[in-house]
Amino acid sequence: MSVCGLLIAQLSLAASFNVAQNSSKLIEIKVTGSERFPQDTLIAATGLKLGADGGDDSLKEAANRLASSGMFSDVTYRYVSSPQGTKAEFQVHDTTKLFPASFDNFVWLARDELIRRLKSKYPLFQGEIPNAGEMSQHVADYTKAILQDIGVSAEVKVFPQVPQEGGEITGFLYQVAGVRIPMRTIVFTGASTAMIPVLNKLAETSLLGNDYSEASVRSVARLDFLPQYQMRGFLRAAFATPAPLLQDRATGTVTVTLPVSEGLCYRLSSVQWSGNTVFSSAELEKAVKAPLGVAANQVALEEGLGGLEKIYGTKGYMEAQLKPDYRFDDTAETVAVDVGVNEGDQYRMGQLQFLGITDSASAPLRKLWKLHGGDVYDSSYPTVFFASVGRQFDLSRFRVGVSHKLQRESKTVDVFIQLSAK
Repeated sequence: MSVCGLLIAQLSLAASFNVAQNSSKLIEIKVTGSERFPQDTLIAATGLKLGADGGDDSLKEAANRLASSGMFSDVTYRYVSSPQGTKAEFQVHDTTKLFPASFDNFVWLARDELIRRLKSKYPLFQGEIPNAGEMSQHVADYTKAILQDIGVSAEVKVFPQVPQEGGEITGFLYQVAGVRIPMRTIVFTGASTAMIPVLNKLAETSLLGNDYSEASVRSVARLDFLPQYQMRGFLRAAFATPAPLLQDRATGTVTVTLPVSEGLCYRLSSVQWSGNTVFSSAELEKAVKAPLGVAANQVALEEGLGGLEKIYGTKGYMEAQLKPDYRFDDTAETVAVDVGVNEGDQYRMGQLQFLGITDSASAPLRKLWKLHGGDVYDSSYPTVFFASVGRQFDLSRFRVGVSHKLQRESKTVDVFIQLSAK
């Protein structure tokens, strides 16, 4: 047979067999690179299952699902297909910074049970959330679904938490909206017999009847309840995390347990001053009126220090700060207070501007202003000024506001007086 005839025979023989096709059925799934999650959690998070389709579109969707969570800074994948099926491998790198998730008013399940249910619905959620990606909203959606599972129809909103003074995010707060959760009773565990009536009276006006919110209860405890202890010498009193208990599923009423640790009642043993030069220690001590040998009143003391900062302002020290440091003696049940005084620089009068009225209308007011450029500034002078102006001009039709702008380089104070029609 010729060479040409042999080649034709071989081609004919090959064509007589069926060539096996590669299969997209998933026979193996791996996810590598994470130090935070176990393999089974990662595989569950892809949404893929063995035996299901492992085509490129399905694998791309799974990779996007991992990436959109924000839990990984990088996600790639590769796969090998054969007639037996497809083996897929995803490679991830963990996001380094996560933030805690807190649930403000979820009273229908204990927190541990809520977290357990969330993990079952969303395997990547372990109690912390990245700032990037869609996980924060996914958790809100799954929390809403859990509410629906237990027969509660409500919305769930998520809020990033940042410090009051500003700065970077510190966590995520989840709140249930669109459903009433009125507080019926507040139980103060750990409170003494003498303090319970005081706390109950405050709770009646600040909490009872309002919808439960852990954040609001904490705020009331800090701003209203705690000062009641601090003015009675219990300077180390502290409130723990409030615990709500659903009393009536139909009305949503709850009883809130708020634990308090009262601690010792401290008597004031001394007040020491340091850093002061404008006023003597005797003058400062006389101004704050903190009697020794009796229960220390932290509220009155710190209010007095705030008043002293204003007095410093009358001498031009606009940035003076007085900070107390408390030294406790538990054996003697006394407290000594060391007040550090940072007087700062002395400021002088800068520019005076009247806003909201014409120059011609402000001219007679400007003539009455007695502080001239270069004079030591007196922060109390605007009050004196308006008392004088009120005797000559009718300002009852105006709202009056005063603001200051410190020019730190020149150590001067610019004063802005805003007059607006009522």
